[in-house]
Amino acid sequence: MRFTIGSLAILFATSAATAQTPATLTVVVDGTSKTVAASTLQQLPRDTATMVFHDQPPVRYQGVSLAAVLRSVGVRTDSLRGPALATRLVVEASDGYRIVLALSDLDPSLGGRRILLADRMDGKPLPADEAPWRLIIPGDLRPARSARQVVTIRVIAESRWRSFHARTLPPTSDP
Repeated sequence: MRFTIGSLAILFATSAATAQTPATLTVVVDGTSKTVAASTLQQLPRDTATMVFHDQPPVRYQGVSLAAVLRSVGVRTDSLRGPALATRLVVEASDGYRIVLALSDLDPSLGGRRILLADRMDGKPLPADEAPWRLIIPGDLRPARSARQVVTIRVIAESRWRSFHARTLPPTSDP
């Protein structure tokens, strides 16, 4: 394949524009999809965290707390009790990568984990291979849960989780 200087310039311009295009985030709660615009996320309090990936120099990410994002769509993240303690968050990336977190990790009276949904890296918009959002989990010994290209967060309550296990596990299995 041959590239001319003009076509390379268009390719780079398109990549730069894609990395800076405001994106939406889908949060699924009780089976209902809620779209959160980038402008809504920009209004939430900002935070920063530094991460080291695979012996590379430290990278400083800026974004909003995952707890604040969830609260913006009506998910309670504090003083969790009973069945709410078994609520899971499935964070999905555009490439199919998924990770699972416990909602109780975000509760300040329980796990109190500081988890960010980042849109900036070292003061610049995320590069296209990490955008639109990157989950940042400071303190993990390996960065495997710091998913890039995040597009959807699913909030799965206990009753839904049991229903899922009933459909997927053999009858003799103990979940």
